[in-house]
Amino acid sequence: MANPLDNIGQAPLFAGCPKVERDLLTSMRIPMTVASGNDVVQQGDYGATIGVILDGRASVWRDGDHVGDLAAGDCFGELALLAPPSDGGHRTASIRAESDCRVDTISEQDLNAELSQLPGIAQALRDLGAQNRL
Repeated sequence: MANPLDNIGQAPLFAGCPKVERDLLTSMRIPMTVASGNDVVQQGDYGATIGVILDGRASVWRDGDHVGDLAAGDCFGELALLAPPSDGGHRTASIRAESDCRVDTISEQDLNAELSQLPGIAQALRDLGAQNRL
């Protein structure tokens, strides 16, 4: 089992980003807990947040098929945020908590408001989005 994280700024995705960016990202976080068996996000919903699993396990479902698993440190939701407006920014998959999960999310509005201060974070999210589109 992956080691739990304290906040989104500790996610491996952002490890190469400057500390000042990770600290700013952490200051925008919205912590939540999701009970085992409940959806963290649902496919087709408008994607207004990105998130990182801090503790627990989750599964990824697309069109009813299990397509992956997430653990502490894994990011989700970047595809909906990075999608061009013509794609509508809708979730491409559902994330289901397979155990009780602690999750940090960042709203699209907060992220966009600070994006000029977060070039490393923005690049990390674009890279992840490109990787997950393959």
